Amino acid sequence: MLKLNLLTKLRQGATQLAILIIVSFTMLWLGDKINASGMVLTRFMARAQAPLTAQFNYPAQARDQITVVMYDQEFLKTSGSAWPISYQDHADALLRLVADPGAQPKAIMLDITFGQERNDPTLAALQDALCSIQNDYKVPVFLAALPSPEDGRLKVRSGLNAELPGKAQTCFTLVGVDYVPDALDGLAWSYQMSRHLTDSGWQPGVAPDAGRQPAYRSAAMAIAQDAARLDLGPETVPMALVWGHNSPTQTDKPESLLHCRPGQSHLKNLVPGVLRQIWEASSQLPLCPYHRTLSMAQLGVLSEAELAPSLAGKFVFVGAQVPGYNDFANSPVHGLTPGIYMHAMALDNLLTYQDRYKLSAEWTMPPSWDLLKPGLLGIVVVFFVHLVANALKGLSVCSKLHLPGWGSTPELCPSCHPESLSAGQQVRRFLIDAAFWLAQITLQTIVAMVLIGWLQAYFRIGMLPVVELVGMTLVTEGLQFVEKIQAFFAPATVDPPNHLTHLEPVSAVTQKGHS
Repeated sequence: MLKLNLLTKLRQGATQLAILIIVSFTMLWLGDKINASGMVLTRFMARAQAPLTAQFNYPAQARDQITVVMYDQEFLKTSGSAWPISYQDHADALLRLVADPGAQPKAIMLDITFGQERNDPTLAALQDALCSIQNDYKVPVFLAALPSPEDGRLKVRSGLNAELPGKAQTCFTLVGVDYVPDALDGLAWSYQMSRHLTDSGWQPGVAPDAGRQPAYRSAAMAIAQDAARLDLGPETVPMALVWGHNSPTQTDKPESLLHCRPGQSHLKNLVPGVLRQIWEASSQLPLCPYHRTLSMAQLGVLSEAELAPSLAGKFVFVGAQVPGYNDFANSPVHGLTPGIYMHAMALDNLLTYQDRYKLSAEWTMPPSWDLLKPGLLGIVVVFFVHLVANALKGLSVCSKLHLPGWGSTPELCPSCHPESLSAGQQVRRFLIDAAFWLAQITLQTIVAMVLIGWLQAYFRIGMLPVVELVGMTLVTEGLQFVEKIQAFFAPATVDPPNHLTHLEPVSAVTQKGHS
């Protein structure tokens, strides 16, 4: 009899797990079809989870290979300039980046789009500087550009030429710097690797007909392929951008970062920020950038030995953070941040994961292999937590009814005799049920947070798909869809959903045993 009951329980558990898997994947697929991936709840969960993944699950192995150099207020003040600065000032600043042999970068990405025509006679100086950096100093230059409204090709103003007439050498590589924020919350959850123009507009990915269709690579992708020599494999969907949190130790901070909060991992940060706000000060300092940052003004002050740790052999991203220059990205970890940090973070992802970078994929039916593996694992873990919670609930006071000498009085098991409860017993029963429910929700939430970080660290799954997966599975389990569906198809073989409310009195069981 015991063996038969065990087999029955195992069969019921396997049926419930199978139903949970089918329902979860179906709801995820339907969710993406009706744009449920844009639900506020999913974005709220993802934004609470992103800093935790950034602190505890994103490796810092590539962080020190990247440095950000800023045109900022400190630079404008020390140079006596105003924004936009002259082409000559750009040329002088960029040449300072490569002037010291012991502090030369591995590559330079200039996130300034020189697309507007303006009357500045020093344009030739910028052209000469770009050509000299790439050809004389042998430091590849990647120049930000925007698509032309006429033909869709990346374009900069006249007078700046990637290829000089009569010379085989190139002076720079044009790269795309598009920011495609999330349609609902405006955050940078993904990063466009490459784009191509079709009759329906700009689409992600490589152009089917590269010769005829306008197409371009992003800054991070071009640097990873051309300067880092990475084979990123075939591109299928945009990259799911994982933001870092733990900033490097930096003594030579620019003035703009003197009052930022160092990004460090603390156990207290496992508590979601929405809850920490209850006891933390609301006027908290902004989080320091994930990558080492210098002001362009420091290049003329620091010695070669002082600059070497920040520049020598590094991928250097040059951007601007000055009044009137509206280039920002909205990070789920740092909030509103200069757009240059998004491209630096994207390259960091590619250097870290290489051809296993995270995929900003949608749920399909059946799911792709890259989503199916973590999806099945996540559902199994959530289902296991469900079983553990039910087992803990079974250890309540009602389990004492199976011990000799214990009666079946309402005092020992108030939920067994709901029709004869007193007011005090009803309150006691409510508090016990509430305590078990709260414990189960807390356990599931903790496991879900750890699970999301672990799944994203070890599988090619982005933050939004994995949050949708765990969230949808928890909702499916929480609404007891599994029991309802199983009861519908096999009502005779399914135990009641809550065994605590359907236990027979011991006296009745005893009478049956002696009849």
